[in-house]
Amino acid sequence: MKLSNILRLYRDRLRVGLVAELLAVAGIAVGVALLFASHVASTSLDRSVAQLARGIAGNMQFQLDARSPEGFDQRLLGEVQHITGVQAALPVVERQASMTGPSGSVSIDLLGADPRFARAGGPLLKRFSHLQPANNSSHSQLTSQPSIALPAPIAQSVGAGPLQPVTLQVNGHQTQTLVGTTLSEADIGGLVHSLIALAPVSYVQRLSGMTGRLSRIFLAVKPGRERAVHAALQRLTGDGVNIRGADFDATLFSQAAGPANQSTELFAAISALVGILLALNAMLLTVPRRRGYVFDLRLDGYSRSQVVRVLLFDALVLWLISSVVGLGLGEMLSVKLFRPEAGYLSFGFPISSQRIVTWQSVALGGAVALLASGTGVFAPLREIFAPFKLESGEVQGLGGRLRTVALAGGLVCLALTTAVLLFAPRSAIVGIASLSAALLLLLPVLFDASVSAFNYLRRPFRGISPYLAVIELRDRSNYARSLAIAATGAIAVFGSVAIQGARSDLKQGLDAAVRDIDTTGQVWVTAAGAFNTFATTPFTSTALPRLDRLPGVARVSVYRGSFLNWGERRLWVLAPPSSVSSPIPASQLTSGDLATASARVRQGGWAVLSQALAAEHGLHLGSSFTLPSPRAQRMRVAGLITNLGWPPGALILNADEYARAWESSNPSAYQIQPRQGHAPASVSSEVRQALGENSGFRVETASQREHRHYASTRQALARLTEIETLVLIAATLAMTTAMGTVIWQRRAQLADMQAEGFRRGVLWRALLCESAVLLGTGCSIGALFGLYGQLLLNHALVTVTGFPVVQSVGVQVALSSFALVTAVAVLVIAIPGYLAARVHPAISFQD
Repeated sequence: MKLSNILRLYRDRLRVGLVAELLAVAGIAVGVALLFASHVASTSLDRSVAQLARGIAGNMQFQLDARSPEGFDQRLLGEVQHITGVQAALPVVERQASMTGPSGSVSIDLLGADPRFARAGGPLLKRFSHLQPANNSSHSQLTSQPSIALPAPIAQSVGAGPLQPVTLQVNGHQTQTLVGTTLSEADIGGLVHSLIALAPVSYVQRLSGMTGRLSRIFLAVKPGRERAVHAALQRLTGDGVNIRGADFDATLFSQAAGPANQSTELFAAISALVGILLALNAMLLTVPRRRGYVFDLRLDGYSRSQVVRVLLFDALVLWLISSVVGLGLGEMLSVKLFRPEAGYLSFGFPISSQRIVTWQSVALGGAVALLASGTGVFAPLREIFAPFKLESGEVQGLGGRLRTVALAGGLVCLALTTAVLLFAPRSAIVGIASLSAALLLLLPVLFDASVSAFNYLRRPFRGISPYLAVIELRDRSNYARSLAIAATGAIAVFGSVAIQGARSDLKQGLDAAVRDIDTTGQVWVTAAGAFNTFATTPFTSTALPRLDRLPGVARVSVYRGSFLNWGERRLWVLAPPSSVSSPIPASQLTSGDLATASARVRQGGWAVLSQALAAEHGLHLGSSFTLPSPRAQRMRVAGLITNLGWPPGALILNADEYARAWESSNPSAYQIQPRQGHAPASVSSEVRQALGENSGFRVETASQREHRHYASTRQALARLTEIETLVLIAATLAMTTAMGTVIWQRRAQLADMQAEGFRRGVLWRALLCESAVLLGTGCSIGALFGLYGQLLLNHALVTVTGFPVVQSVGVQVALSSFALVTAVAVLVIAIPGYLAARVHPAISFQD
C-alpha cells in the first residue's frame, strides 16, 4: 500500500472524526505534560545542587566537613597540607546569611575561600580568584576594604550593582559591605542561578564570629594515593570531623529531596494515569466508528496487513501530535508552575534554582504518549484478525460472559489494591493502577445498577423526559459511548479526590508538627533571615541578662539546634530547654509513651529519633547508639517520631545535652515566657526595643512564628495543589467536550423525534437527564474509589517519606469534587443540548 493511499484514507477518516481525535490528543497531552513537568522539577534540583558542589570542589576527591556550625580549628589546614599525596587543600567557611539591598532582601549561603588556593577548586572559585572589581574611580576605595561577589540575578533582585553597599545579617549581627563584582552566566555558567555570595575566607570568619575556624577543607590527591591519604586523614582528625567525598553534599541533598520528589512524582503519576485514561476513554468514543472503518476497509478488499499499516499510521500521527503538544504544554507548566524550588530544603543546603531538562524527561513523556496512542488506535484488533463477516462491527454492549469476566477482574484488582495497602504501601503506584483498573472493570455493572435505580425513582413522577433518557441510556448500540463518558467522569473525580484528600491529610500533619514545636515558647528570639525558620543557626549574644530583667519577662530559656550529618542524612536537631513542658511534639510521637519519653529527654542521655532514621540503623525503644556529634555521645532511644516535615529526619535531645555534645554554649534561639498579665505581643515589642532596631535578630510571638513556619512547610504542598487543580480542569473539559460532541452528533435523531411530535423542551430536558445520570454515576463511583485511593496514598506517604500525615476519610472532599465536576459539566452541556434540541425537523428528511 502506497503512502499516498494511507494519507488519503487518513484524511477521509479525519473529516468525520476530527473532534474525537482532538479529544484523544488532549487527553494524552495532559498526561505527558504532567509527567514531564514534575520530572523536570524534581531532577533539576538534584542536578543543580550537584552542579553547585562541582562548581566549588571541581575535581577534588575529598573534603573535611565540620560536624558543628562553629566549624573546626583552622590549624588543621596546615597539618593536612603536609600529608604525603595531598596536591592541594582549599579552606572554606560557609555561613547562611540574609542580605538586604535597596530594593529587596534574599537569603544566601555566604562562602569564604582563600583566593591563593581558589584556583585549585571548581569553576565558581576559579572565577572568584581572578575576577577584578569594576574599573572606575572607586577602585582604590574598594581594594581598601572587604567586599563580596554576587551572581548577577541575586544582585538584581536586591537592587545592588558593583561598588554599591548591601546589608548582611550573619550570626545575629548586622553589618554593611560592598558588592565588589557581579558574576554573569558567561563567568560561571549555570551556577549564576545559585543563592550564594563569595568573599575572602578571613572576611567571612570575621562576619560570622568564626575567627580561626573553618567549615570545610577540600582536598586534591595525587593519583593512586587516595587510600593512603584517607587513612592519614582518619588518624589526623579522629571523630571530630567528617571525611567525605568532595561531592557528598549532592548525595545528602538527593536523600533529603527524595521523599518530597517521591511524593510529587507519585501524585504526578496518578495525574498522568488520569490523563492517559481520559485519552483512552476519548479513544473509546471513536472505537465504534473505527470498527466500522475497519469493516469498510475489509469490505473494499484490503488485507489484514494493509489494515494494520493504516492503523499504525493513525497511531504514529496521534503519537507525534500528542507528544509535541504534551511536551510543549509540559514545558510551559515547568516554567510557569512546576519551577524547581527547593522550598524549606534551602534551610539546610546551598541551593541552585537552575531548571535542567534531560533527555530522560523527554523520553518519559514520549513513552507515555506512545503507550496511550497505541492502545487506543489498536483497540479494534479483534475485528482485524477475526473471520471476516459481512456485518457491522458495532458494539452491542457487554455480553453476560464478558460482564462476568469484567466483574471477576474488578474484584481481583480490588484485592490486589488491598494487599498493596496492607503489606506493600511503598508500591503505591501499583496499588493506584490496580484500583483504577478495578474502577473501570466494575463500572459496567455499577452503571447498569445506577440506570435501573434512576428508572425506579422516576416512575412515581409524570414526565416523558426522564423516560426518554432511560431509553437512550439502555440503548445497547450506544453502550460503549455511554460507558466512555461515565468512565471519564469517574477517573476525573477519582484522581481529584485521592490527591486532594491525601494533600489535606499531609497538610494537617505538617500543621500539627509546627504547632507543637513553636508553642514551646510564647516569644522567640532567633537570628534574622528566612533561612533560619527552623532555628538552626547558633549565634553569640550578651543580651540574655538584659532580656531577663525586662518587666514583662518571667523567664528566658536557651534553645539550641542545628543540622547534623549522620550517614547520608542531614538531620534536623532540636534541643529545647529542659524547662519546657512538652519537649516532644505530642502529635508526632509514633512509638513510646509521651510522659516517659519527655522525662527521659529532660533527664539527659536519651534522645527521640525519626522512625525512618531508627529503622535505617536498626534501633528501637531503649536501644543504645553513638550520636555522631562534634563530641560523640552515647545515648539511648526514648521514643520514635515522624520526620517533623524535614524529609531526612529529626532528632530531639535537651539543650544541656546538646551543649556538651556540640562543645558550644551558643544558643540558636531564646524562648521567653511572659509574666502573668503580659500579652506575648506586648512582650515581643518590649524585647525588640531592648535589642535595638539593627540587632540582626528576629523577635516574634509563637503565633507569628507558626504562621511563618506554616508558609515554609506548605511550599512542599504547592505543587500537589497545582497538580490537583490541573487534573480537575482537564477532566471537566474532557467530559463536557465529549458529552457535548455526542449530543451534537445526535441532531438527526433529535430531528426525527421532533417530526414524531416531541417538543423541543421535552427533548432538551431528556438530554439534561441523560447527561446528569451519566456524569453523576461516573463521578459518584469515582468519588468512592477516590476515598480508597486517599487511604492508599496516606499509607504510602507515611511509609515512603516519613511525613506526618493525619489519617482521615475525606468525605467532604469527595462530595465537593463530585458536586463541582458534575454541576459544571451539566451546566456546560446544557448549551449544546439546548441548541441540538432546537434543530429543525427537516434535517430528519435529509439523506
